[in-house]
Amino acid sequence: MKHTTSSLRKRNKIVLFIIMTSIFLYTVLMATGFAKGLHSFPWLSLMLCATAYLLYQLRVNDLVVCGFIVMTINVLLVHTIYESQNIYSCILPVLGLFIVSIYQSAYLNAAIMVVFAAEIGWLIYAQYPTLMETFGQTNLVVLLIILAFLCATSLIQGYYFSISYRNIETKNDQIEQEFLSKEGYLKLFFENAKDSMAVFDLNNDVIAVNPAFEKLYGWDMNECIGKQLPMVPTGQFEESRDRMARMLNGESFDLLETVDMRRDGTLFDAEVTLSPIFNHDGEIIATSVITRDISYRKEAERLLVQSEKLNFAQGMAATVAHEIRNPLTVISGFTQMMQQDKDSPHAYFYGLIDEEIKRIDLIINEFLILAREKTDTEKEVFDVQEILRAMLLFFKPNMHANEIDLESHLNDQPAVIHGYPNKLRQVFINIFKNALEAIGTNGNIIVSSSIIEEQSVQLVISDSGCGMSKETVEKMFEPFFTTKDQGNGIGMMVTYDIIQEHKGKIHVTSEPDFGTTITITLPLAQQNEV
Repeated sequence: MKHTTSSLRKRNKIVLFIIMTSIFLYTVLMATGFAKGLHSFPWLSLMLCATAYLLYQLRVNDLVVCGFIVMTINVLLVHTIYESQNIYSCILPVLGLFIVSIYQSAYLNAAIMVVFAAEIGWLIYAQYPTLMETFGQTNLVVLLIILAFLCATSLIQGYYFSISYRNIETKNDQIEQEFLSKEGYLKLFFENAKDSMAVFDLNNDVIAVNPAFEKLYGWDMNECIGKQLPMVPTGQFEESRDRMARMLNGESFDLLETVDMRRDGTLFDAEVTLSPIFNHDGEIIATSVITRDISYRKEAERLLVQSEKLNFAQGMAATVAHEIRNPLTVISGFTQMMQQDKDSPHAYFYGLIDEEIKRIDLIINEFLILAREKTDTEKEVFDVQEILRAMLLFFKPNMHANEIDLESHLNDQPAVIHGYPNKLRQVFINIFKNALEAIGTNGNIIVSSSIIEEQSVQLVISDSGCGMSKETVEKMFEPFFTTKDQGNGIGMMVTYDIIQEHKGKIHVTSEPDFGTTITITLPLAQQNEV
């Protein structure tokens, strides 16, 4: 009897059900008196059946369970034949053969047939005088022929039944294995996918999420199942609701770029694929959302655009600066000559022209700083905090005049970097000029520095000025962008370019009416650069 454990367990279950039904039917017939020959309850059969059921539930070896089941069948049939005292009840073992054929074992069928034949033969032998007197020899022979015919028929029917049952079971096993394999592969794909995946019901409650979702959004799986999650920023709620309504009408969205929100409220650039999930009848039963974090890609695209703008601005700055400076020199010379005539009625206007020429010259100098090649001077090794201290002394009188308090918390440990001191001076000049203009009067500026893991220095400059909106912060490093009436949009672009040249980073946080904080991170000089 060669069966897999799962198939043999299934057959044990079927045969157990048949036996329990038979015992129940025997009890009903005995209680109602319908079968008058049945007087004794099959307690031994019931005990064997209960034992087999208990072993089945405890998942004991299925062959052992099968043995107890076959014993139960035999004992129940013998008990019934003995109780009925009717020779025709000898036909009952044929039913037992049909039941045993469920196991699809030729050896088991043959063994059971031999046992049943021996038991029937013994019954006939023991009751032979009574049988001869009651039925006669001819009728007894006819009965034996009928029994033989039924046994042969049961064996043949059982054989074909077994083949048919085996084919059905094989197909079911194949379908089940295919289903389990497909389900297993899908589960592995779902669990190991790098993109965030989530399934929602029609009420937008979470049905399932994968580990990538937990990592990206910050929600634990047990926390979010069966709940609605705030994944959409407030400003995009209406747009998200419109997409949901369109999905429920069968529409899908592929690689849609949007902004999503994590559990802690932080936003990130996302690329999402939204799809409805249909059942076999074509009805929408759920929706799926596949999300990919594209913040790094967006940042790379932004840096590329920024780099292209800077390259364009540098090329244009060199050309414009030189083209303007030549005629400006001539104009400045003539203006100075005209200013020598103190009695001229236009002397006041000559002075204004000269002041504007100086302002234009200052702008040209900034253009030239932007256009200057990166290798125009040799790099030096220096303490960047000393440059910052010098700039604080330079601006201190101006701060004092405008009643601006200065707090300095510079690190005592030297922050030695490898770079261009003059360019970093220009960076601090641009930042402090903007801070003074943002504050006006009655404010404060806080400057601090710290060494990070002996690898970089972090310089933080905060002011209590008017602050900037998020949109302004995002554009402040773009060429020629300015919010000042007389600004040229060059200073912060030059600042950004210089920090990038030093392989550093600059980060700006600001809020209207609450001031601005600029954080500059620069790598410390390596041992071979000192």
